[in-house]
Amino acid sequence: MENRSENRFGPPVGEALLSIEVTTNCNLHCLHCIVQSSRGKGSFLSLPLVQDILKEGYEMGYRRLHVTGGEPLLWERLPAALDDAFSLGYESVLINTNGTLLSKDICSRLSAYGKVSISISLDGPKESHAHIRGCGQYERTRRGAANALDAGISMIVFTIMYRSLLAQLPLFTSDVYNKFPSISHMCIIPLMNTTNTSFLLSNELLAPNDFIRLIRGISLLNLLGAKIDVLNEPLAYVAADLMKCPMTQWAAPVRREKSIILLADGTLSLSHFSETNFGQYKRGRLRGVFASAAYKKAVSPDESVCPLCRFHVLCAGHGLCRPTEPTKYSPGSTCYCKSVLDNILTLQRNLDLKCQFLSTM
Repeated sequence: MENRSENRFGPPVGEALLSIEVTTNCNLHCLHCIVQSSRGKGSFLSLPLVQDILKEGYEMGYRRLHVTGGEPLLWERLPAALDDAFSLGYESVLINTNGTLLSKDICSRLSAYGKVSISISLDGPKESHAHIRGCGQYERTRRGAANALDAGISMIVFTIMYRSLLAQLPLFTSDVYNKFPSISHMCIIPLMNTTNTSFLLSNELLAPNDFIRLIRGISLLNLLGAKIDVLNEPLAYVAADLMKCPMTQWAAPVRREKSIILLADGTLSLSHFSETNFGQYKRGRLRGVFASAAYKKAVSPDESVCPLCRFHVLCAGHGLCRPTEPTKYSPGSTCYCKSVLDNILTLQRNLDLKCQFLSTM
């Protein structure tokens, strides 16, 4: 495994990242969207509130800023917030966008900052992307990505990975790198269940063996030179280690000190994907949140389930200090992470038995 103090694809993983969800408004209606499923549309932050947390975050040592949504390019105060962030001294800003609004004019303005990078969302080949994000959106996203790269903006391709896309990952990866050879890297986000009881992609959630296939596929693509990581999911690197699959990247887990996001409704949480809630933000609130018992419990290792698991030491060594939420990927798994790792050992035992049988023939 890689030295976890290093990061080949971007800034060191140990650097804290201040995340701000500036709006839940979006110009798309994606089937997998956690934001629209859990919080709906219509929320957005005021510029003064964003300026307050930018100032407080900088005073607390944050130098990297993450702006997300919804679609953050719909937030009219984005240029003013970026101006303020760089005036304070932030060294870099990552903006998550679906890519459809990246006109040449917008890309020119973002490029002028010199320290803005973006992630754009491409969820497989044209047909797959259209199924998730709507007809015609694939072409719009590709044009936006091309505009951004032409303007000299550093870009990551985010891909939601679901079951039917697994078999297409090698060809899709090849297509991305052929079309956009100058991207920073690709980032895989396993499809997550939403709070919507009528989740239309329930059949596309990754079962434990699907997750194993994903990690093997990424490892092979890494060996072939494709730069791919898995977003904030230490289970990927525990599984890779157990299978002795080389991975050229390590991504920090969400549950760690100074992980925080200001959501568009004004509340503080650990991440988009977390159900934690540390209350409404107001000026000076961050220090109190980090010192609170609720926050310390949220980022501390599990003390009841994990210590009893045979994979505990291996998991802790890769930042997986809490069981993966049972409904996160596969609702049928009471402990998804253990199911994945148990299945790896079962597959390895079966392979060993086949090898022993063949050696006696």
